Amino acid sequence: MSNDLPAAAFGHFVMKVNDIDTTYQFYGKLGLRPVGRYPDLAIIELRGGTHILIFSRKDELPFSISSSQIGQRGSFFNERFDLMIDGRLRSDLELYRTTLVENGLPVGEIAQDQFFGHHYFELVDPDGNGITIYTSHVGDLPV
Repeated sequence: MSNDLPAAAFGHFVMKVNDIDTTYQFYGKLGLRPVGRYPDLAIIELRGGTHILIFSRKDELPFSISSSQIGQRGSFFNERFDLMIDGRLRSDLELYRTTLVENGLPVGEIAQDQFFGHHYFELVDPDGNGITIYTSHVGDLPV
């Protein structure tokens, strides 16, 4: 294990949705990597290897999932979780946003103000989960 890398990474994130296929396609259009579509599950991969496990809201799962807020700040903001792009500049975010618009996704405008040094915009997934897309806060060390 390299001393330059963090000791752990976020491994898996579970989402229960109304329509697995619609959600799978939506997150693919965000530029996340489609890993696979299975009978009761779809998997999307984020940069760094984190997997979003997409299950149907209607189906019983072989394990228990809490109905609590998704993400770390659900009680403070309207978003359910946020994503960071690789770039740190507003121009990087503008380019990413343009790609999403070209892919047919309805996205908000980039905010005029920064949020703790991040440029950002918001959008909503097919199930109404708010998502904020931020520029990166990653420093110069590998992650």
